Amino acid sequence: MNNYIQIYKNVIDPKYCDELIKKFENNSQQYDKQTSFPMSFTQINLNQHNEWKQDVENLVQVYLKYLKQYKKDCNVTEAMWPTDYAFEQIRLKRYLPDGKDEFGPHVDATNLKSSIRFLVFFLYLDDNEQGQTHFTQLGQASPCKKGSLLMFPPFWPWLHAGAKPIKKPKYI
Repeated sequence: MNNYIQIYKNVIDPKYCDELIKKFENNSQQYDKQTSFPMSFTQINLNQHNEWKQDVENLVQVYLKYLKQYKKDCNVTEAMWPTDYAFEQIRLKRYLPDGKDEFGPHVDATNLKSSIRFLVFFLYLDDNEQGQTHFTQLGQASPCKKGSLLMFPPFWPWLHAGAKPIKKPKYI
């Protein structure tokens, strides 16, 4: 099961990571605070705001490139892949080092509506010594490394959690 968890390093330029964080911090009027168990974080849905249009286009191109690589690395055959799919809206998330922000153990596909999500893309925008994505039942974690992309299926075998950052905010 671990082979479906893939980490790709340096998928976007560190300067672009910094630009995305700065833009996030400068657009607090777009914040959507999520505080229902098991999650606490602040996000911006990039697709809902015109000033993020170019960023959405840039990120989709990155995701398409690494989607192709993921399928190759995981030996995904045509019979294993949906014939019809689309990307969800892209959200930039910030977890503060406040002892509260985290995303507890969960899977993303929990009902009929959310079951259309079959692959997760987490793009880490900064280095953070804490705040890893943990796959609790698999004994595996993805470090928070600027410009790295974590991809995995969000179904029941891949229970995952976003740990609390300790010293500085985490951006994905």
